[in-house]
Amino acid sequence: MRPLYIRGNAETQVTLEEPALKVWQPERAEQLFPLQRLSRVVVSGRVQWQMEALLACAEQGISVSFLADDGMIIARWLGIGSERQSFLQRLSDLLERADGFSLYADWLTAMTQRVIMSAAKKCLRTVYVELNEQQLQWHIQEHVSLEIVQEFINKKKNHLSIQPVEDVYECLQGILMAQVVQLFQDQGLDAETEWLQERGLDLPSDFCKILFWDLELPVLQWLATATMLPNYLDCVTFYEAREARISYLFQGLSNKLHRWMVELY
Repeated sequence: MRPLYIRGNAETQVTLEEPALKVWQPERAEQLFPLQRLSRVVVSGRVQWQMEALLACAEQGISVSFLADDGMIIARWLGIGSERQSFLQRLSDLLERADGFSLYADWLTAMTQRVIMSAAKKCLRTVYVELNEQQLQWHIQEHVSLEIVQEFINKKKNHLSIQPVEDVYECLQGILMAQVVQLFQDQGLDAETEWLQERGLDLPSDFCKILFWDLELPVLQWLATATMLPNYLDCVTFYEAREARISYLFQGLSNKLHRWMVELY
């Protein structure tokens, strides 16, 4: 299965022609996309959707994410995922505890710190080339913080020859969010469970913040070689080359959360 990326405007129409979605745009041939081959749909622009098409996506467990013109995700249409799994039950048990949210916040902080150290190692390896692996690790543990890593990345971003790059980052973050929503849905967190909408808990956003750290250096390297600002399709191409790795990292992070919740009981 593959994601479907739709970029259009108010004249673009998405309808259902069973067993497929039909995408129509002015002056272009109609396109059919079989539902059974779609993992998720990412929509950019004010595309017109037929309700039957949205319902068909929900019934097939296909999430639809709507992006604003700047790439920020503004809405999600969640389908019915696969049968409930133990991850979902453990999450339910955690959030029913009086201290559930604070415990989760502590876990999230620990995971964030871990990925920041990993990102710092990748970034500083290009600076402290004279240090061996052990020396670099010691330097990071003793001198590196979130603020320092973020400052390092911001300086690199500000010195890029193409500016401004914030729209590129927001677009990539929106595409990442769409994939993360789908991956959570595959684990049973869908429209029926409502855990993706729980007040005080935003698992997709939390996971996206962690996972995007793995993209920070590749994005900087990509933009450093670009001669003009990438457009939406450029961002999609860049992201799709790393989609499998994001899935792998998501699964690892999800497994860590699952094991941690199991150990609480």
